[in-house]
Amino acid sequence: MKAIIVSTLFVLLSLNTARAAELPTLPSQHDASPHNFFLSSDSKSSGNNLDQWNVDSGYAYSVFDSVDVYIGARLNNSLESSDRGFLSGMSYQISERISVKSILRGYQYEENDVKQAGMAAEISSRMRLTENLDVHATFDFEKVQQGIEVGLGFRF
Repeated sequence: MKAIIVSTLFVLLSLNTARAAELPTLPSQHDASPHNFFLSSDSKSSGNNLDQWNVDSGYAYSVFDSVDVYIGARLNNSLESSDRGFLSGMSYQISERISVKSILRGYQYEENDVKQAGMAAEISSRMRLTENLDVHATFDFEKVQQGIEVGLGFRF
């Protein structure tokens, strides 16, 4: 008797899973939306700032399959850094493993005890080595300072 009940339950479950597999896809699954929101962060340690975090967030629009344009804002946890403000840019996915992005952002700096506004340019590239490991390089140009950064990234 137990064998009949177990086999009946097994048949009913397999019929339900077969029916669930035949359901039509949702409208949102037909086409990928060109509209996206993004949130990314990175950390730097330089000089007196041992733990400085930048958080970029905003809106991105896919112009082509591998090209996105975006606008957003950069936040920074350091009181001394001017590395915050509005940003815009473009990202290009060269292949599954390699991507390049450019950023133009506003920032403030102090010159002769007067706060002034400026524009900064940043170009960065990223190459995925494995599923969880990548190498990245960034060139940052501001009126006050220029910098090159190369590092390893780990995703988990």
